[in-house]
Amino acid sequence: MLKSLIMALVAGTFLINSFAASKELIVDPENPKNWTGKVEFSAEHARKNGPCFVLYGGYPTPLIYNQYIPINPAKTYVFKVKFRSLDAALPASGYMGFELYDAKKRMLRYFHVVHIGLKLSEVISAKKGDKFMIVKMIPDYGKIKNLRSAFYAKEDFSDVPNFDLSSPCKKVEKTEDGNLRLELAKPLAKDYPAGTAIRFHSPYGPPMYYLANGWMPAGEGKECTVILSGISDKAGAVSKQFWKGTVYARPFVWFGNWNRIPKKGAKLLVDGFSLVETDKP
Repeated sequence: MLKSLIMALVAGTFLINSFAASKELIVDPENPKNWTGKVEFSAEHARKNGPCFVLYGGYPTPLIYNQYIPINPAKTYVFKVKFRSLDAALPASGYMGFELYDAKKRMLRYFHVVHIGLKLSEVISAKKGDKFMIVKMIPDYGKIKNLRSAFYAKEDFSDVPNFDLSSPCKKVEKTEDGNLRLELAKPLAKDYPAGTAIRFHSPYGPPMYYLANGWMPAGEGKECTVILSGISDKAGAVSKQFWKGTVYARPFVWFGNWNRIPKKGAKLLVDGFSLVETDKP
């Protein structure tokens, strides 16, 4: 009897401590006013966890939490969502992740943090209004096409996330003096002095959308869980931590994407939202 009582007290203490270590960040996921970009809010398709959102139409159709959540580097974040296709004959795809923001609430996109691994180059001539720039030759210069130039780059990546980017390079060719001429998709927004270091980044700009994805079954559907622990100190689109430079985040889900395009008439049911902040294990 005494042993059972002690075990019960220990278990109770563990539950209390676990509860104290966690913080529910989204406490009212059933309120449409907490979300933007939704297509439809439905009580008809409700489960025990309350009414759900119905996403359909173009891709990707987003549903995003409309408040900026401060991210603590010392914490772990657990984000859960339940997905269902409305009709098994018309499967819908779902994606989930976070829009990430820096201290100024500038949204971090893929090209702000993802470099291609090419050697740094240097500006020779880059003038506001020009749709081209001249830079110093680097090895593997043929890989520059379609990439963006990140200005004022640092070898240690301390400039990342870098918001000072050119548009993608449409064409790269050698100049007569052995340097490189980069033809850009859009004119440069400002002048860059000779000697400015540049790093070559991805041309693509999605948010962190890929943390859970797939074709979602009908019926009971599928629960997807995302766990991110802290903020990365390295450049790149990491998937187990928030990207370097993150100060705020907004969780979201998508209906469809370019690599999983639902057929016309498909609908994605989304409910069971939970986002918890907890101590690192």
